Amino acid sequence: MSCMNALAEMLRQLFAARQARAAEVLMERCSRETLEKLLRESSAFLGSRVHYAVEDGLRHRKPHLEETALPAIRAIASVLNAWLHDGRRLAIRAVLRELNSDELKELAALPELNDEVATMTGDFAGGDTP
Repeated sequence: MSCMNALAEMLRQLFAARQARAAEVLMERCSRETLEKLLRESSAFLGSRVHYAVEDGLRHRKPHLEETALPAIRAIASVLNAWLHDGRRLAIRAVLRELNSDELKELAALPELNDEVATMTGDFAGGDTP
């Protein structure tokens, strides 16, 4: 379980829901380094459609995006908040399931994370072994 798998699951969920623009925004919020790491560590988990979108996003990435890039966990938080507003709790849970205990704690501590999503992180904490 890792943040990269959570990011891969989030992108998969966005494309499955035909939210390609939201997936593009998520990728733009992530650093080049994060997206390259995603391809290295989670390529089998991505699926061909998402893998292609990430590669294409990297190929056409504008340099100024690096200046505004967020840590992956913060980029994930912004989508989780939007999903909560849209009533996509199953998608939220699918992403949270991919995070390890430390990442769940870090996510829950983010001030911008909706309180309900922060509470949901507790359902998955302690489920992994060191």
